[in-house]
Amino acid sequence: MEYFKGKTAIVTGAARGIGFATAAALAQRGASVVMTDILEERLKRSETELRAKGLNAVSVLCDVSDYSSCENALSFTLDNFAKLDILINNAGISIVAPFEECSADTCAKLMNVNFMGSVNMTLACLDEIKKTKGNIIFVSSVSGIRAIPTGSIYSSSKAAIRSLAESIRLELKKYGIHVGVITPGFTTSDPEKTVMKGDGSPRPIDRAPHDTPDGVASKILNLAEQRKRELVLTPMGKLTYILERISPELLDFILERKDLRN
Repeated sequence: MEYFKGKTAIVTGAARGIGFATAAALAQRGASVVMTDILEERLKRSETELRAKGLNAVSVLCDVSDYSSCENALSFTLDNFAKLDILINNAGISIVAPFEECSADTCAKLMNVNFMGSVNMTLACLDEIKKTKGNIIFVSSVSGIRAIPTGSIYSSSKAAIRSLAESIRLELKKYGIHVGVITPGFTTSDPEKTVMKGDGSPRPIDRAPHDTPDGVASKILNLAEQRKRELVLTPMGKLTYILERISPELLDFILERKDLRN
């Protein structure tokens, strides 16, 4: 993939999982990568791992829910690489709980990271991406196409991300900017990762994956290089996408009978 050689990318939520895999894939293909996350120790370990392989990756702490922190990440990027070509909005958290068990504070926390985090980083980086006619990629979810029980707030945040992308794709086309959305199913991550209960306390993940971080990362690079509109991943995701359009009632019937607690 010659497309990425000489380009500079920011990947949010890059300490582990899809973000780390995407940062590694970009760097392996010749990009200079800035990895951001709030997990300081894990982020530094991930940076060290990529640099030990001779890859051009650096890291900076960034809380995407704080606009000034996003501005700082951009300044760090420009200080190191002088430009920005690609933004991967990947950072996110999850609540798995019935809606009635969710506190307002926990819901606000999730929306501030998942949705406002993408808004903040995109606004902070937009002027620089205009200069390079670059890529803005949003990591959504199959549950952003069709919300699932016990995932009301997470699903809402991912649906909001898709709507944001659809709108700004048309607004930014005149600048030569590509806006794409990747829509993965549930993806394996490391065993340290947890989701939140409705009260904000952590709970482990106990669920069979639909994909791997490396698998999603390869599709993100494909989306950027070919400047595609959206990629819906996994057979389950594609089936959900189709059923939501041709028979949402049938999808209701299936979801009502499925154990989705995890």
